[in-house]
Amino acid sequence: MTTRQVPRTIPTSLRRVPEARERFGSFADRYLDAMADGDPLADAFVADFPALGHGRAMRMLRTACREGIAAVPDAPASLVALFAELDAVPAWHDADAIDRDSRHTSRYSRASGIVLGAASLVSGYANSAASRPLELTGRYVENAGARTIEVGSWLLAVNQPGGLTRFSDGFELTVRVRIIHALVRASLRERPDWDTAAWGLPISQSYLAYTLVEFTLIPLRAMRRIGAPYLAHEEAAAYARWRYLGHLLGIEDGLLPRNAAEQERLEEIYLLTRPVVDDYCRALVASINREFLVPEIQGVLPQRLGGQAPRVVHALERLFLGDEIADELAIPRTRLTRVLAVVGPVLSLVNHLRDLVPGTLGPRTRKGKAYEVEQEQRLRRDWNVQHDLVDASPGGGRPHPARGDG
Repeated sequence: MTTRQVPRTIPTSLRRVPEARERFGSFADRYLDAMADGDPLADAFVADFPALGHGRAMRMLRTACREGIAAVPDAPASLVALFAELDAVPAWHDADAIDRDSRHTSRYSRASGIVLGAASLVSGYANSAASRPLELTGRYVENAGARTIEVGSWLLAVNQPGGLTRFSDGFELTVRVRIIHALVRASLRERPDWDTAAWGLPISQSYLAYTLVEFTLIPLRAMRRIGAPYLAHEEAAAYARWRYLGHLLGIEDGLLPRNAAEQERLEEIYLLTRPVVDDYCRALVASINREFLVPEIQGVLPQRLGGQAPRVVHALERLFLGDEIADELAIPRTRLTRVLAVVGPVLSLVNHLRDLVPGTLGPRTRKGKAYEVEQEQRLRRDWNVQHDLVDASPGGGRPHPARGDG
C-alpha cells in the first residue's frame, strides 16, 4: 500500500495524457497517479534522520543489512518496519533459478559495459522531469565518470552468483540505493527550485519503476542490436532478477513489471507521456559522452582510429535510442549508425550459433569475468574512485543529501 505524498494532480510537464488514458486504461491511471507517490517505508526512516543523526542512521542501516535487524538494538520503528518488508522474500522469487540461468552472461561483459553507458543511462536523459534530481544534486554533469562507476559497481554486485541473497553485497548496495533515493526525495521536496506542479514527487514511483526498463528491456535489446544476444532463458532470468531488485528498491506491486511484456508496456507509456527534452538533458548526454564514453571507446579502438571515438559513441546512441530521441538530445547524425544496424544482426547470428556449440560457454564466461575484474580496477584507478555509492563518496565537492552534507 502506497501513501500519497503530494496532491493527486497530473504533473503539467507530461504530454499526451488523454492518449495515454485511451491506450492503457486503468494502467495509465495507476502510472499517472503514482507521479505523486514515494516510498513510505524508506521515507519514514529518512524522516527519522534528524533525530538519529545522519551518520548514526546510515550505520544502523548497514548493520541491519549485514547482520540483521536484531543486531540493531536501538533501531527506530521505521527501520524495523523497513526490514520487515526486506526480510520477507516474495514467494515468486527464485534466486537459485536466476543464478543458474544467468551463469554464462559474463561472456558478453565487454559489450554490456558499452551498453550500460550508451543505452541504459543515456535513455533516461530524454526526460527533463525524471532527470531533474541529477541536475539539482549535480551528480552527473560535474562527475559523469564517478557516477557511472557507482552504477556499474552496483550492477556488477547484484549480477554475481548469490548477488541477491539476504546478506550479500548486492543486497546491501540495493537497499542503500533505496535510502539514497529517499534522502534525495526528502531534500528536493524542501527546495524552492523543485516544481512539484510540473514534475510531481522527486523520484516518484512511476519514474522509479521505469529504471527497471533502463536496466533490463533496453540493455537486452541493445545487446541484440550490436550482435551480443543472450539466450532465451538468460533473458527470462534478467527480468526475474530485476523484478526482485524492483521489490527491494520499494517499487509497489501495481507498477512492478513481472516480465518483458509488462516492461514494454511501461516503456510505451513512459515514452508517450515524457516531458520535453531541455538543455539540461542535452548537457547530461554531452557530459557522459565527453567525460566517460568517448575516452572509454578511445581505449578500445586501435590508436590510429582513436579520433573516431566520438563518431562511434554517437552511432551507438542513435542505434539504441532511435533518431527521434537522439535528435532531441542533439546527438550528431553519422552514417556509421547504418553500418552498425547492418552488422549487428550478422554478429548476433554468429554469436548465437557459437553459444549453441557445446563446451564454449564456460571458457568465454571465465574470460568475461576476468575482464570485469580488470575493468573495475582500471576504471577506479583512472577516475580515482574508491567508494561504492554516493553516500560513501568523499566530501569536499558539491554537497549531496546522501552524504548528509546537502
